[in-house]
Parts: sequence; structure tokens; C-alpha cells
Amino acid sequence: MATILIVDDEPVILDVFRRFLEGEGRRLLLAGSVREALAIAREAREIDVAIIDKNLGDGSGLDVARGLKAAKPDAEVILVTGYASIDSAIAAVQIGAFDYVTKPVSDYDALNLKVQNAIDKGRMRREQRDLLVRLVQSEALHRGVFETSSDAILLVDSASGQIDDANPAAERLYGESRDALRARRYSELLAAEGGDPAALPAPGARSVPSRHRRADGSELPVELTAGELPLQDRALRVLSIRDVSERERAEEERRALEQNLRQAQKMEAVGRLAGGVAHDFSNVLAVILGYSELLMRDLPAGDLRSRESAEGIIEAAHRAAGVTRQLLTLSRKKLLRPEVLSLNKVVQDLGRLLSRAIGERIELTTRLQDSPWPVLADADQLAQVLLNLAVNARDAMPEGGPLVIETANAELAEAPRDLPIPAGRYVTLSVRDGGCGMNDEVRSRIFDPFFTTKETGTGLGLATVYGIVRQAGGAIRVESRPGRGATFTVFLPVGVEQVGRAHAPVAAAAPRGLGETVVLAEDEDALRVLLGRVLVGSGYHVVAGRNGAEALEAARARGARVDLLLADLVMPRMTGAELAEVLQGEQPGLKVLFMTGHTEDALVEDRLRDGDVELIQKPFTSEALLGHVRRLLGPAKASA
Repeated sequence: MATILIVDDEPVILDVFRRFLEGEGRRLLLAGSVREALAIAREAREIDVAIIDKNLGDGSGLDVARGLKAAKPDAEVILVTGYASIDSAIAAVQIGAFDYVTKPVSDYDALNLKVQNAIDKGRMRREQRDLLVRLVQSEALHRGVFETSSDAILLVDSASGQIDDANPAAERLYGESRDALRARRYSELLAAEGGDPAALPAPGARSVPSRHRRADGSELPVELTAGELPLQDRALRVLSIRDVSERERAEEERRALEQNLRQAQKMEAVGRLAGGVAHDFSNVLAVILGYSELLMRDLPAGDLRSRESAEGIIEAAHRAAGVTRQLLTLSRKKLLRPEVLSLNKVVQDLGRLLSRAIGERIELTTRLQDSPWPVLADADQLAQVLLNLAVNARDAMPEGGPLVIETANAELAEAPRDLPIPAGRYVTLSVRDGGCGMNDEVRSRIFDPFFTTKETGTGLGLATVYGIVRQAGGAIRVESRPGRGATFTVFLPVGVEQVGRAHAPVAAAAPRGLGETVVLAEDEDALRVLLGRVLVGSGYHVVAGRNGAEALEAARARGARVDLLLADLVMPRMTGAELAEVLQGEQPGLKVLFMTGHTEDALVEDRLRDGDVELIQKPFTSEALLGHVRRLLGPAKASA
């Protein structure tokens, strides 16, 4: 809608102008004086064209034109004068008039055309100004996006590869100023593995991986997105570059965690299998050991050949028992006797045995922490960890070499990324050798059960170490490179409390019984028969059952006082712990000796604190069993 102001002090002329100029798309405003015209100029929202008589009754039309221009700069003025002269033209120019006409107006069509041309001129001026404003805003917007983007942005000449511009994020990413980057080609930013230096990423490329090089020479992984910006005489490639170092580190950590999880799941599965095998194998070994000992007793002293054969059987059974203990450790089901101890003392106590185990060609050096923090662990198992690591180091140095054993206090402010332990205080045990070292493939599998690189070996040594350390709440780190030796570092959490479980040593030669009654519960038939023979042969009365329920029924059927319960912990229908609870309720003061091939400490921990309850680990010798029984029953005396 175009707004036209008509100013004339003659009403007839105002009406004539109105009738000739009104039409669709036009709004007419009429004023008959200077004062009225200026009031309309101030109040009207927009005025496109003003037709102003030069001479008005209350003043000059030139004043109206000036006032209108001041209020509405975009308004076009057509000056109406009674005399066409140079002065009129000059006056029109001075006020910035679009045109002027003379009275009387003889050609209203021409006037109408001038008015329309003035309207069109004003509209075009406004559109150009609005376009310029939008262009300035657009430039400011795009420059703002360019300058404030968190991703690095490079503008690169598509033909030459020369960097035309770079934003502040690019300066931070590459460690160079904008001017320095402008002096370079894009190819100079590529690392050795960053891609073809002669090729820019194609327009439209998304998330293209690459490696770039900073000003200091360091490399970083990036992702590229490419666009094309056509100009009049050339084209610019717009490269948006994102640093993905954190994402790459997170991905590496995720892969490491997945690997640790798979390793833990594998160890858990193998552990369950090993625990089950060890349990059954322990029963078989107990039978072999027991019958071998009975055979030794019955053989004549002069039958050396037969005694030598029997001793060979016993020796082999003991070696098999050692493998069983390794399997139990691997499955984390070996009975632990943890105590607060010093790693330094473990190293020192094992010194002589360690020297014999590694041989004279190994140069052993110990570097022990002054006043190490205590750890809560099983001393025998820690000794086994140290011995296994030392023997492994010796095998890596067949021609001899240095072996360094160190202890140290370590306070971890945050959880290590490569170890499954939380932040906290730890004591470390490090075993470092100068051997052949390992590649990444071997290092990733060294703790796998039954994996070995040796011509002879069970593959259980380091797997056992791993099981012991994890069971103690710690972790183990391996650092090695081919030809540069290996360092095994064990992290053990600091121990703060003493576990009160003491076990007196078993006498080598156990005393005989004098008629005490023993309830025997064992689900392995061969072992139950053997244990019955051993106990009866040593002067005890035996009431036996194939499980807890049968043993309870047999004890109740006997009706007399029972002195001791000898029960396997894991049995069908009723476990040894459940049987003990029932019998001790019926016969207060009953002594209990549990047998097990494996156990979780929590199963009998509370009972083992009681002096009337002990536990013997399978496989065991007859003398060890009889020693435990005698110690529980007290000095030998006849049963009432």
C-alpha cells in the first residue's frame, strides 16, 4: 500500500488531485496548510510521495518538504509551483525533490506517472537498503560462526591447496597463528599417515578420518567434513576439522575394558572347571595317598623293592597334589589363611630358596622399601607368587642375567586405566628381568591357563599368580618388549586388620585313639572306606554315612555319645556344615573336623573361629588326619 500526501491551500485543487491520483493500492492524505501537513508527516507511519504546493497560505511548501524529509527520509517530494523558472528548479533540487510540476496542471496522466515513478523509486531504495542490511547481518553471522566454532575451520584454495583463512579454533588446534597458517598449504598439515598430500577431501565428504601434525611436530587423529564455496574467479574448499583424540582414547579404554572383561569371564569359567576338577581329583589323590601309606605299613622292612615302588606312588601323589593346589588357587577356591604381614619379610624369608630355584647364573638384586605398609594376604601364597615370577624370569634368561626384586609403597590418586583396582593405598612387588621379553600377542595371553611358550611346562605358573593376586584384592601389570626384558608389578591393597585364625602345626607322627567315637560323612565311597580303615586301625570307633543325612541317621541310631564329627563340606542332601549344626545342637561340645577339596572361606569362617572346629584340605596323609583328630579331642584317653 503506497501512501501519498497532497498539500495545497486550495480545496478545489486538493479535490482534483485526489480524484486523479486515488486508486487501488494507494492511500491519500490531504493537508490544506503547513501546520496540518507537518502534523501528518509526524504522525503517519509511512509516506511514499508528497505533492506539495510551493506557496501556501500560512507558509512555504519548501518548509513542509524539509520537515517531511526530516521525519520521513525515504519520502519522495513533487513540488508544485505556479511559475516554471530556474529558481523553481533550484529550489526543487535543494530540498531533494523527485520532480516538480507547474500550475495549472494540464496533463494529469503525466502527473500520475511521475507519482508512480516516485513510489517505485522509494520502494527500490528501501529494498536495496534492506538487502544491504541483510547482507551485512549475513556476513556478520557467518563470520561469527566461523570465528566462534569449536571445530577448526580452514578455507583452502581448491586448485592450489593454499590455505586462505583459518579460524581461532584452528590456531589452537595446530598451535600456529592465523597468518602462519595462511602461509602454508593444506598438505603440510598432514602427518605421514594422514592420507594423500596431493588430494583435498572431496566436497560433501563427511567424517573422513585422518592424522594431522601440529606446529610442534606432534600428531593427532582428526575427522574432516568438506564443503565447496564457489567465488567469482575461484573455488574454496571449506574444511571442518575435529580433534578426536579423546574419542580415540575412550575407544582404546573401551577395548581394554572389554578385553579385561573377556579375560575375567574366561578365568571365571576356567576357574569353575578347575575347582570342580580339583575337588574330584583331591578325593582320588586322598585315596591313593591313604592306601599307599597303608601299603607301606604292611610291607616287610626287608622288602626294599616293594617299599621303593610304594614310595614312588606316594611321591607322585604328592606332586599331583601340588598341581591340585595350583588348580584350586586358579579357581580361587583354595582355603586361605590371610594375615597382616610385610612383603619385605616374604622376600627375605624366601631368599635362600629363591637363590636355589633360579640358579647361580642369575644375578639377584633386592631393593626393599623402608617401612613398607602391611598387606593382608596368605603368606604361603605370596611366597608362591614370588617364586613363580622368579622362575619365569629365570626361564626368560637361559644364558643368565639380572633379576631385580623390589617392594614399594604406592598411593593411587585415581583408579588405573589398565588395572581392575580402585584408587587407594597399595604395596607393590616388582620382579624385573633382562631376558628376551615378549611381543604384544604373547603378553596378552600370559595369564591364560595352560598357555606356555616353553617346551616343557604346565602353563599354570602365571595363571596361578594371577589367581592369587586377584583373590587377594590386587592386580598385576606386565611391561615388556621383545629384547628388553619384562617387569611384573603386583599391586596389593594395604591391610588394616588381623584375621584371627591360627592353626597349630600337625605332628608328623600322630598318637592313636583310645576308643573315641567318630561320625564319618563322605560321599566318595572309596575315600569313606579308606578313612574308616585308617580311623579304626588307629583305635577309634567309626559311624559312617554317604552323606550328611545318612551320617545323622546312623549317629542317632547308635544312641551313644559322639566325640568327633569328620565330614566333607560339600555333599548331597545335607552338607557337612548343616550336619555339624544339627549334631552340635544335640550333643553340646562335639568336636568337628571338616574336609574339603575346595571351599569359600565364608562357608565355614565363623565356625573356624571356634576352637572346637577345624578344617583339613584334601588331599591329606593319614598322619595329618590323625594329628588333626587327636588335637581336637585332646590328650588320648578312653571314651566314656
